[in-house]
Amino acid sequence: MTEIFLAGASEIPELVRLRLAYFGEEFGQIPPEILSRINKQLPLYFSAHLNKDCFCIVARDIRSGRIPACTVLCCREIPANPRFPDGKGGYVLGVYTEPEYRRQGIATGLMQRLLAEAKRLGLNRVELSASEMGKPIYEKLGFAVSHSHFTEMETEIQ
Repeated sequence: MTEIFLAGASEIPELVRLRLAYFGEEFGQIPPEILSRINKQLPLYFSAHLNKDCFCIVARDIRSGRIPACTVLCCREIPANPRFPDGKGGYVLGVYTEPEYRRQGIATGLMQRLLAEAKRLGLNRVELSASEMGKPIYEKLGFAVSHSHFTEMETEIQ
């Protein structure tokens, strides 16, 4: 049995731990110099942004008190456009549940609570990049594959 709630400052160490666990599964071995930078940045980021423009939903195991799952909603305001008529959007990062807690509906619960938070914040749209494991959950909650005549691109700034 888990309780799902909006994380506060006291959950920052767990948010960092869970992000690192997610990175380990998603990216495998991370070079030590990159891992060191991530370890330094994450607590600073959460301290500065939590419940301002970054909202983290966590699940706590009621019996053990352990936090085995979390997700992150990063919000942004941009100039209004047809997809964001109020200029308010969010992006979901790293929906993560520890392996022994998977297949219990926790990720669905996290996402339902996240979407309720997005509505409370007045966001026009929430976007995410789905893994194969997560895609059915997101589709069940109303997410759909977006098609665009634009091609998503990126560059690394060094």
